[in-house]
Amino acid sequence: MNRYSLAKRCLAEALGTAWLVLMGVGTAVISGAIPWVGVTGVAIAFGLSLLTAAYTFGSISGCHINPAVTIGFWVAKQFSSKDVLPYIGSQILGGIWGSTILFLICMGKPEFTTANFGSNGVGIHSPGNYSWWACALAEFIVTCGFVLLILSVTSSPVFKRSAPIPIGLGLILVHLILIPVTNASVNPVRSLATAVFTRGWALADLWIFIVFPIFGGVLAGIIARSLQEPDI
Repeated sequence: MNRYSLAKRCLAEALGTAWLVLMGVGTAVISGAIPWVGVTGVAIAFGLSLLTAAYTFGSISGCHINPAVTIGFWVAKQFSSKDVLPYIGSQILGGIWGSTILFLICMGKPEFTTANFGSNGVGIHSPGNYSWWACALAEFIVTCGFVLLILSVTSSPVFKRSAPIPIGLGLILVHLILIPVTNASVNPVRSLATAVFTRGWALADLWIFIVFPIFGGVLAGIIARSLQEPDI
């Protein structure tokens, strides 16, 4: 039985998601154009954001801070059905908190606009001008691999204590490949949190960054459940 109430766990999920959005997307929006930051720096920022959030909130809520991860745990039968929607609702709330704080900070710069605001896109709004189906495939496969990593290390007695480290490193790797393709989502809430400020094309493309990461999480849960079932 979890030692913490659902309300406390949901608050931890909201705070962790806000931290991820503020620090990860914030690095992309505020510092991404600085030559020594670039794609690599943004990728590292997302990885460090998740790693630090996991050490801060992981013992309370598990630090999913991503609906694809929560759904992956549920499909793998490692998470209670009754907690799925409260967790996802808390993640959405936290993501909006994080992007709102970032928006307020950016408003202090006279030439700031929300024309991009770190949003995910396809086609002409993809950093590398990738087609929608290529973006969808990339988000699906990479999210599946990332969620499978999380399900594997958190279920292992050997790796569980140090799980935030490989998970954080995994998110860096995810961003290194996905930033040129989609600006890197793997997290529907991260995409929603920025799209509500960019609006227009970002909201039109949002369904891709909700549906395909969640499909990736579902597949990861199926694979994890199959692999982790004892043979005897």
